[in-house]
Amino acid sequence: MTRAQLSVYMYGFYLIGAISIPFVFFPHFALGLFDISAGDGMWVRFVGIFAGIVGAFNVSAVLTRTEIMFGWTVPARYVTATFMCTMVALGKVGLPLLIFAALDALTASITWIAIKADAEEKAAA
Repeated sequence: MTRAQLSVYMYGFYLIGAISIPFVFFPHFALGLFDISAGDGMWVRFVGIFAGIVGAFNVSAVLTRTEIMFGWTVPARYVTATFMCTMVALGKVGLPLLIFAALDALTASITWIAIKADAEEKAAA
């Protein structure tokens, strides 16, 4: 498994395990940790399912060696992190959401670096 594959693979499992499962099965608890109201809990379950699907796409891209998708995930994660930071700055959500923003930005950077390193290694071979 290349560095980029491992990075995207782990991010996919992060989406499934840390976002999808808690949001689908324990929405009030999961969002309560970040002082966000789950309301009736339905909207957050939809977000959870969507995160799980995106996570499954990431894992599937690795398993099928769809390397072009690895690069697509990088700007998407930076946009997500920027959106979360903006919501915190506007006072729409609490500061703890910055943990997820930082994770998205960090994992996007790791994937981008991994893609570059794998490309350099391949070119040198």
